[in-house]
Order: sequence, then C-alpha cells, then structure tokens
Amino acid sequence: MSLFSEIEKSIERGFRHWTEKMFGPADSNELLVVHRAILEEVAAKIQTVARGQRVFPYPNLTVTLASADADRRALYEAAFGADERLQNDIRDMLTGSGCQIPRGFSVTVDTRETGDRPFTIDYHARPKAAAPAAGGRLTVVKGKADRTEYLLDKARVNLGRMAEITDAEQRILRRNDVVFLEGEDEANATVSRKHAHIRLEEGVYRLCDDSSEYGTRVFRDGRTIDVPASDRRGERLRPGDEIYLGRVCLRFEQ
Repeated sequence: MSLFSEIEKSIERGFRHWTEKMFGPADSNELLVVHRAILEEVAAKIQTVARGQRVFPYPNLTVTLASADADRRALYEAAFGADERLQNDIRDMLTGSGCQIPRGFSVTVDTRETGDRPFTIDYHARPKAAAPAAGGRLTVVKGKADRTEYLLDKARVNLGRMAEITDAEQRILRRNDVVFLEGEDEANATVSRKHAHIRLEEGVYRLCDDSSEYGTRVFRDGRTIDVPASDRRGERLRPGDEIYLGRVCLRFEQ
C-alpha cells in the first residue's frame, strides 16, 4: 500500500465534503482527482535519511494549475488557494507520513492558460520573496476590530470574525488578517468568520465574498455594488471605496 493510500481517507473525505458544499458534486469529482495527484507527487519527494528518519527538504512549493478556461482557473484558485486549503492538506499528509515540517513551510497556488500537464509543482529550497505591496490600506469606520487601520501588504488578505478558524479536530482552516472581535459590537455579529478576502493582482486590489451570511458590498459614488460569492473574480477596489461586511464598514485607500 502506498504512503498516500495509508493516510488519504481523512484528507480526501474533508476535501470532498468541502468542495461538494462549495462547488457541487461534478466540480468536486474533478478537483478530487487533481488534489490526489498533487499529494501523490509531493509524497514522492519525501526522503529517508539516517536511522530511517523521513524528511521533506523543500520549505516552499509553487503549484501551478493549467486551463485555457478562465472560469476553470478561477475554480482552481478558489478550491486550492482559498484559506490555505492545499497547503494545510499537504502539511497534514507530510505529518501523517512521519515527516518534520520544514521551517517556514508554505504552498503558493498559481494558474496559467497553457501547459503540457494539468499541473506542475516547483520545489524551492528557500521560501520565495513576497511580492511588493501596492500601498493599499483599510480604515475601520464602523464595528470593533483588533486595529483601527490595516496595511494591505500581502497578496491575499482575509477579512472576518475571529483571528483563527479551526475545525472539530482543531486544525486551522483559515487565519484572518482583518479581525472583527467576537461579541464586541452588534455590527460585528453580521460579520461571518470567513467573510471575504482582498486579492492583489498586478497592482490592482479585488474584493471577493467568501459565501458570507450577511453579504459583502461596496459603496461608491452614491451607489451600492453587491459582491456576490458566485463572482470569483471579485470587485476591483478604488480609493475612497467603503466596504461593508454585513453592517461593519471599512474605507479603502491606495
């Protein structure tokens, strides 16, 4: 029995349940095939050294998924990149195999239009340098957050209630960068734990809803723009935009 086969049951069960809920059974089946192939390839890079110790020598991976269809690329980004899903599953697979996780371990998910294979994995001996920030920031206008202002200095910034979201086994599913405090304000109760995220793409910030309960909106030039969860590309942000997560409000500047 292969290494992956020994530990695949719990990892695949969690991934299948989540993708069926988020994207439906048809997309879930396709995603599961790719997900399993990625973990099998990563598992093949585990090395056995002195005294049978198992090591994984690569602290940083870049997984690039190829599709000519823009919607399919957006699906890959949502399924594998959102909430560090693929990173957490690879981490669980390595831990289950008896490997010590390298310091600073991270997995970056990219997409491209063409490729000879459905996906490729680049293995980096050192973490890749972070892309420079584009100078965006958020100021809390309404609601109680752990800070009054946030710099958007990452490629993806998660917005929600509580700093960390865990599952029943206390595995971290998501870390929020913009954190509205639990029970501190009536408006905060309308912020979902996994409410939304802001993505930085080539100097442009885009706001995406993560299936929040009370919705995500942008108020601009006297009109309200809804940001539906079905819109995987999200809404491009402009300086002065007011972002509403339920009833809390943040102002975007750049």
